[in-house]
Amino acid sequence: MKPYHIMKNEIAPTTIRASQTVVDDKKTESEKVAAADNVQDVYTINSNITQNQIDSVNMIFTVLGTVQDDEDKAEETAKKEKKQFEPFSNQNIVKRARALLNKSDLTFEETSISDASLVTLYHFKPSKLTDFQSTLVSVITKQLQKGVTNTQLLNIRADLQISMNELAIASSLRAVATEIINAGITVNSFYDASATNQQRLIAQNSVQPVRILQGQVIVQEGQLVTDDIYRQLELVHMVKSSLNWLVLLGNVLMAIVIAIMTFFLVYRSRREQHDVTIVFMIFSALTVLSYLILLLFRFAFEHRVDNLIYVLPVVFVPMILQLLGYRALKLLGILQIVMAAVLILQSSQSTFNIVYFIAYILLSSLGATLILNKPKTRNDLFVDSMYISLFNGAAIFIIQLISAVSISTLSFWWPIFYGMIGGLIAFILSLGLQPLFETIFGVLSPNRLMELASPSQPLLKRMMNEAPGTYHHSLMVANLAEAAVDAIGGDSLYTRVACYYHDVGKMSNPAFFVENQYGDKSPHEQLTATASRDIIIAHAKDGVAMLQAAHFPKPIVDMAEQHHGTTVLRYFYYAAQQEDASVAEATFRYPGPKPQTREIAVVNIADSVEAAVRSMKTPSTEKMADLIHSIVEERLLDGQFDECELSMKDMLTIKDTLLKVLVGVYHQRIEYPK
Repeated sequence: MKPYHIMKNEIAPTTIRASQTVVDDKKTESEKVAAADNVQDVYTINSNITQNQIDSVNMIFTVLGTVQDDEDKAEETAKKEKKQFEPFSNQNIVKRARALLNKSDLTFEETSISDASLVTLYHFKPSKLTDFQSTLVSVITKQLQKGVTNTQLLNIRADLQISMNELAIASSLRAVATEIINAGITVNSFYDASATNQQRLIAQNSVQPVRILQGQVIVQEGQLVTDDIYRQLELVHMVKSSLNWLVLLGNVLMAIVIAIMTFFLVYRSRREQHDVTIVFMIFSALTVLSYLILLLFRFAFEHRVDNLIYVLPVVFVPMILQLLGYRALKLLGILQIVMAAVLILQSSQSTFNIVYFIAYILLSSLGATLILNKPKTRNDLFVDSMYISLFNGAAIFIIQLISAVSISTLSFWWPIFYGMIGGLIAFILSLGLQPLFETIFGVLSPNRLMELASPSQPLLKRMMNEAPGTYHHSLMVANLAEAAVDAIGGDSLYTRVACYYHDVGKMSNPAFFVENQYGDKSPHEQLTATASRDIIIAHAKDGVAMLQAAHFPKPIVDMAEQHHGTTVLRYFYYAAQQEDASVAEATFRYPGPKPQTREIAVVNIADSVEAAVRSMKTPSTEKMADLIHSIVEERLLDGQFDECELSMKDMLTIKDTLLKVLVGVYHQRIEYPK
């Protein structure tokens, strides 16, 4: 028989019979659990307690008989001695009886028998007393042999008191009988966990496997396909797989659409081909990971743990994009996980539930996007994850109200708890994946940049000691470049950190660079212009080697390699011309390449501007403005910015920003009186 296209919570289009005989393990297990639950708890009677209580009741009558014998002997002795005999007083009877009872080793509650009852029994006729004793012992023995549990004790005592009228007991002895029965009836039956478990195991093993027989009707035409019926249909392979070729094609097409959207959105926002490729790969990896996680939760659906879907860390995609520095892509990340949820879950849940779950994804992800609105440290991200967890709980609370789930049931509150846990799982998943993505794709995330900016980094500490002038120069260039890049909408954090390392190659020969020279003489005076050129130009190549040896990210290495572009070392070029007028300008150019990004182009300008302004004896606003303009014009005419996307508007913004920062640094100071 061919499988049928059929969905849960829909009407069966035809009557379906089992195509084969199979064992229904889930139903079998359910019946085993029911059989075990039907087994009554096993209680074991303590025979020692039973015998002790019976012996104690008999002891009362034995003791009273002993006291009676003592009184008879006392009377005979008085007669022999011809003395007047005085019968035992009630007080003396009680005293003697209590003393004898206390000497016995029995644990009977003799104190529950009142003095009045002892006196009444003492003065009762011996023949009637024997019958009374037999009746009480018989009643107590029968009950104790049945067993008395702690929960039954009071009810049994009450029932026996009510049935006292049926016993052949004189009315004067009924109160005494009640006291003795209450003392004699005690707990002697105790719960036996081992025996109970053994009986339950026997009951489970006696359950025969539940089979779905070949030809058996599983669902009638027009009948609602419940979860249990759908499970049975799957068990006999009568449900056609929902992942057919058309669905698979739809999934592939949707992934292609998302990929194209990713490419163009990244191209618009980042505009560097290198970034487009990396982000495309990252997004593809996140898409695959989202599908895998959703498939796991689909499996959970099919095993009837529906509420667990809210544990799904739906915000981990925008959160990890935030951590990796791609904030502009967070909305696309939300779209990606919504589409994945629709495609993966559509065949395992009803449309009603999917609609509410998609609403939850949108609410949670949009809330996370508002919370994650700027670069975050790991500590900040943890705090944000707590806010996201609370937001998740609030979103599910609203959805539960809309879906008319009773607020007084646990099924209302469990999804809220799961959603809050999902926010924390997203945080843990994002932090765990961040280093992996950084390593595999070479991503320079904001957190990684902040780590590299620490003065405790070995290369920065070494520069501070070996080339302090270069270190200070790098800090100044970082201030200038960061402000300018921020003004044109570039990556200012990357620019600042990369500036710290752009001149690390100068540590190979620090004394040959003017910022590290403290005397009047320069070591270049002892060299030819060509030799000096080789030392100066080599600092870019040396910087690349140092950074690569320390395993720095490629964007930082690119800054060290490209920040001079192919500019000319004019000072040494002019010096060489004085020695040889035929020297070619090209031999005094840096090897490049030219700046490939706007950030590196800005550093190219800021580096020269800072060095030139520092050499001015009396810098003024006008002089600094002219200097910046001349440097920018020179680089433009030299074609240094031909390979990066700097517009003329960007150039004007860069010049204005650099001037503002320099004026703040080199502002004119008042002369204090001596």
